[in-house]
Amino acid sequence: MVTCPDSLRSRINCSIPFKTGLEEIEFLQLMFKEDFICDSYLSKSLHGRITTEELHFGEGVHRKAFRSKVLQGLVPPLSPGHPCVLKVHNAIVYGTKNNDELVEKNYKLALQECYVQNTAREYAKIYAAETQPLEGFGEVPEIIPIFLIHRPQNNIPYATVEEELIGEFVKYSVKDGKEINFMRKDSEAGQKCCTFQHWVYEKTSGSLLVTDMQGVGMKLTDVGIATPAKGYKGFKGNCSISFIDQFKALHLCNKYCEMLGLKPLQNSGLKQKKPAVSRIKVQSNPTMAKKRLVNAQTSKKT
Repeated sequence: MVTCPDSLRSRINCSIPFKTGLEEIEFLQLMFKEDFICDSYLSKSLHGRITTEELHFGEGVHRKAFRSKVLQGLVPPLSPGHPCVLKVHNAIVYGTKNNDELVEKNYKLALQECYVQNTAREYAKIYAAETQPLEGFGEVPEIIPIFLIHRPQNNIPYATVEEELIGEFVKYSVKDGKEINFMRKDSEAGQKCCTFQHWVYEKTSGSLLVTDMQGVGMKLTDVGIATPAKGYKGFKGNCSISFIDQFKALHLCNKYCEMLGLKPLQNSGLKQKKPAVSRIKVQSNPTMAKKRLVNAQTSKKT
């Protein structure tokens, strides 16, 4: 993980409320090299201006979401006039009031969100490329990019920004492994999200899973990544391995999994159990075995 650069450090005054309205910002994009899972860096900062609504419209454990609009700078799809979402990560909930520690934690929370979602986005790009030649597969889910911003004049200096998805927001994988939103259980987007999860799971030999598949139509955001505690190739996700275990237990392949030639998770487990059951039956019936032996010897004599 990248540490908080000295050139971008600022102080948090816990007594000052979150500032909204017009802001001058520094915009940073997470860039990936060839092996994206373990080789990334932040771009040089770009200057920009945004305006943000005063009241937040969404709230999580340690962040709030505000509607914003780009006024100047940034990069597509966040061009001037484009509606976007600013997510502010407040580190005070972690129990420390030391200014330097708060800045560092605030930075790490925002950067981790960028790191996780943009890594998942890279997997989604490869998935799209592999499905493109398949006749009848059609459109695939896209995980939208998310960017890190530094707000030098704000009491909470680091946040993330992304395009605002307009339309009905749907959680496609309330339980990772199958689409259980019953109003949309047969939706194309829901099935393809589950197939994408299966594809990533198989590609990483069961060591990584993209979780919390949600968004508007085929555009997804706010995803997570589950890994074992030791991580995967140096990458550590923001969800525990229990999400992977749940996926293995719940996932049932659909037609898109079959089109990609993915191995069924449920069937493979059943095949492994059959030999063990047959051996137990032979060992648990010694009397029957003796009778078969006697019958065989009798038939030979006749």
